[in-house]
Order: sequence, then C-alpha cells, then structure tokens
Amino acid sequence: MFWISLILVSLFFVFYWLWPKKGYFPSKQVPIAYNLFNSSIKETQTIKIERVVYFEAGSFLLANKEIQNLKEWMAPILSQSLDSVHLVGSADHTGNLANNRKLVKERTKSIRKILISLGVPSEKIHSKTLEPLFGKTSLERERYRSVEIKLTVIG
Repeated sequence: MFWISLILVSLFFVFYWLWPKKGYFPSKQVPIAYNLFNSSIKETQTIKIERVVYFEAGSFLLANKEIQNLKEWMAPILSQSLDSVHLVGSADHTGNLANNRKLVKERTKSIRKILISLGVPSEKIHSKTLEPLFGKTSLERERYRSVEIKLTVIG
C-alpha cells in the first residue's frame, strides 16, 4: 500500500513538473524579417515540353519521315539549355508479354540513340518503361505503341 501511494504522489509531481507554466512561453514574439527580394540569385524559368513518338506494331524502328520530324522538332530546343530529357516507353498488350517488354526497352533505346545523335548529352537522358497497357480499341492500342519525350529546358 505504501508503494502505491508513493507512486501516485510522485506521478502528481512529475505531471506538475512537465506541465507548461503560465508565462513559460513568451507572449509576444517579434517576427524576424528576411530580405528575400533583393538577393543576388537570379530566378531561372524552366519550360517543360512534351512530344509523343508512335511506332508500328511489333517494331522499334522509326520511319525516316518520323526521324526527320523529330530532328525538326528538336532543332530550336537544342539551341537552348537542356536540363533533362525523360523518355517513357509503352506498348500495347497484344502478343507475348516478354516480347512486349523487350520491345518497349528497344523503343526507348532507339529514341535515346536518335537524341544522342542530335547532340543531347547522354547523362541528361533518363528512360522509364511501362508495362504493356490494355487497349480495347485499335486506336487505343496504336496510342500505347509509343515513347513519350519530356524535355525540361532552362530559360
């Protein structure tokens, strides 16, 4: 009985000691002013540009016309400062799953090679492959046989 009463009394003192007292926290704090607008750091504007390149069924090679269109699209962008290039490849669900996965990787590799030949540094190109997507109609399946190019340009 003695130990129980000792514990109860000591708990009271512990709670009293831990409970915040009146006047413990300062009532009025003066806000600190930072001069953020007159700093010497220049603001940089990033521009995100996207384009989708479509492929034929079962193929990872682009037609010469598509390569020429890609070169014409990239020409004004290459004169600016590229921050990063993200490639997102996808395929439709028709056919063998393992072959479709391999096909997606080959498609992103072929776009990567074209971008490197145009002068994009290889360390700025990042690739991602998606699992084959299920398309109900032939139009959806055509859209899924693609590689999306996402460019980030520092202006």
